Amino acid sequence: MKDRIEFTQALSILLINMIFMGERPIVDYVKRHDATQKMLFDQGLSKCDGVNKVSRHQRGMAADIYFVDGSRLVDPKMGHEYWHKRWEDMGGQPMIEWDCGHYEG
Repeated sequence: MKDRIEFTQALSILLINMIFMGERPIVDYVKRHDATQKMLFDQGLSKCDGVNKVSRHQRGMAADIYFVDGSRLVDPKMGHEYWHKRWEDMGGQPMIEWDCGHYEG
């Protein structure tokens, strides 16, 4: 995906498809400030330090998608692999095994 507009359009289509298929997605961390990225790196929650290795979140080209049942987080009904395959078909990056909620353009 070449820019934030294209990423936003693809993400919107993916979310609509998720909802249509009975999933209950929530979106988190689409755009991160440098300080937030550094904090997540320091906590061991990201492999990008925000300076030497910039996260796609800092550029607004990644989003974290989680799924809920009531008030608890659950795996998607269709499976993480299913949704990442759909994302790849739309031009997105492949699933990161240790961060399956991460969708990157």
